[in-house]
Amino acid sequence: MKYLLALVPALAPALALTLSLGLTATPALAQSDDCYPGLGLCEDAVTAKTPLPSRINIGTPEAPPSPLPQASEQTQPQPSPAAQVCVVYDVRPPDAWLALRTEPTTKRGRRLYKLPSGTRLEMLGPQEGNWHLVRVSNGSVGWVSWYRGRWIAC
Repeated sequence: MKYLLALVPALAPALALTLSLGLTATPALAQSDDCYPGLGLCEDAVTAKTPLPSRINIGTPEAPPSPLPQASEQTQPQPSPAAQVCVVYDVRPPDAWLALRTEPTTKRGRRLYKLPSGTRLEMLGPQEGNWHLVRVSNGSVGWVSWYRGRWIAC
């Protein structure tokens, strides 16, 4: 109690100045518990002025990934010890990305990701016509259209 009595006279001038300027007493942090700056869940002076990125350079999923198969029914091909690593190269508008698909066709295969230039591809083989089976850095396996020197550089 004696500390409270000593603190009141020390804070009185600051409180009087605040009230004379018409300012209201607000807590220093007026954000809720659900506020995570930089994630778009709240806004402060910095977040409101920061533009969102116009392009994410890691590939964007088209649909939620399907559930992973159980270990007994896993059918993903294993890479050979010397799997060739290539990169997505020279993709340009109107499609500035290379599609990673579930099947080696655009008619039946569903697009998993849009892979921008510079995305690393682990060439798993086999090649089927103009399509090649690949693995991307997040572990997803799919087919890409295979035109060496046009969309893929090794």
